Amino acid sequence: MKRPTLSTQDLKERGWTPAMIKELLGKHDRERPNELRVGSRNRPVDAPVKLYFEDRVTEAETTAAFARAQDQARVRQDSAQQAAETRKARNAEAVRQYIEAYTPSITPHPDAAGMTQQELWSHHLGDYYQAPISHSMPNGLSKKERRDADNALYTKHRAAVYAAYGWENNQ
Repeated sequence: MKRPTLSTQDLKERGWTPAMIKELLGKHDRERPNELRVGSRNRPVDAPVKLYFEDRVTEAETTAAFARAQDQARVRQDSAQQAAETRKARNAEAVRQYIEAYTPSITPHPDAAGMTQQELWSHHLGDYYQAPISHSMPNGLSKKERRDADNALYTKHRAAVYAAYGWENNQ
């Protein structure tokens, strides 16, 4: 009869971290081919699945070293989560200040009566493109945060242009 084994993923689901596995269990007991497939061509993953004997894992989980390591991992995870939340709040505030600092000054074009709405919008688009140059975007933002800041800046500029000409803003 084969001894029951646990994969690295099974261990992670039980609260193990890669460092804990390396420190408390050491080298894996067995390997099996990885059934995971990736990519559009459905290629198999080359790395084998590492297996650890279940009785050895259970024995390690009863030690004081495991309890200490698990507590340390929990503390690190909480610290990382708190740091991420702090960074997110700091970035949100920086984006808010960036948007608030942008005050578009739109003066209607003197020949506005003879121009289409598209031509007028194109005329004022240069002011929008100039904004990131005169108001530098905060550093350290994620792609999503940068995109959201750009969208908010665009919305603010668009509202100012529409207000200057008395157009209805259906956005």
